[in-house]
Amino acid sequence: MRTHTRAAFAAASALALALTAACATDDGDTATASTGTETTTVTFNDGWAKATDTDMSGVFGTIHNPGDTELHLTGVDSDLGGSTELHETVPGASGMLMQEREEGFIIPAGGDLVLEPGGNHIMLMELDKPITTGQQITLTLEFDGAEQDITVSARDFKGGEEEYVGGGHGGMDHGETTGGMNHDG
Repeated sequence: MRTHTRAAFAAASALALALTAACATDDGDTATASTGTETTTVTFNDGWAKATDTDMSGVFGTIHNPGDTELHLTGVDSDLGGSTELHETVPGASGMLMQEREEGFIIPAGGDLVLEPGGNHIMLMELDKPITTGQQITLTLEFDGAEQDITVSARDFKGGEEEYVGGGHGGMDHGETTGGMNHDG
């Protein structure tokens, strides 16, 4: 019963959430969120995307919620086209597997959601063009009933020599190599 009450409260709070872009610095994008009479600053710190010449890449950084109410990140969209998903890494029969996290992520009040290679992350898929080092990418973070635009910069990242293989995404196992992503298709 408590879970249902908590979920209903979170959903109602999130529906009242009105995010508007405020400012950006090298350390993160900032937005103002209003829930009733409360105003919260949500930040995306040290955000970056992996430069790639393949049709897949990841976005990483830390989303900080200093407010008194948890936030539910339900999805993400990008200005690159293709498709974008929230991903998690979980143990599988043949090692660590990456998969879509359809229910999204809860960012606790006063807490962080860490997005990192080999862990939770934003996945950019079916890209028509390469992502080049230094390229600025706009993402729209989607919360229950509200959105926030953030901008990240692409950088070279060799850790684990991620390998993205395969065409379609549906039903693929996402195997993990040490320190990186391996999308087998």
